[in-house]
Amino acid sequence: MSRQCEREVTRMIEGKGLGNKKVNRVNISLTNKESAKLNRLATACNMRPTTLAGMLVERCLNDVNIINEIQSEYCTYSAYRIVVLKIGNEVKYITGGREDL
Repeated sequence: MSRQCEREVTRMIEGKGLGNKKVNRVNISLTNKESAKLNRLATACNMRPTTLAGMLVERCLNDVNIINEIQSEYCTYSAYRIVVLKIGNEVKYITGGREDL
């Protein structure tokens, strides 16, 4: 499915009142060691590993320090660098003078 088609489907879903429903899937590959850590932490927290992984991704994407650390290490083009604004409890990303939600 093309990126444009995905956006249109997302808009249609949001238009039906499902805007906060989790509909975007991301597949990751973990090493055996990292998978074992995730499973142990999930068990300790009485969660499924996929639920915990999703929660960790959400927290990282909303943590200014983690975002800045990752950008310092991996961001090679300053034009694409994200500026993170925290407005109340909401974190917004600004790139090149425009707001991308």
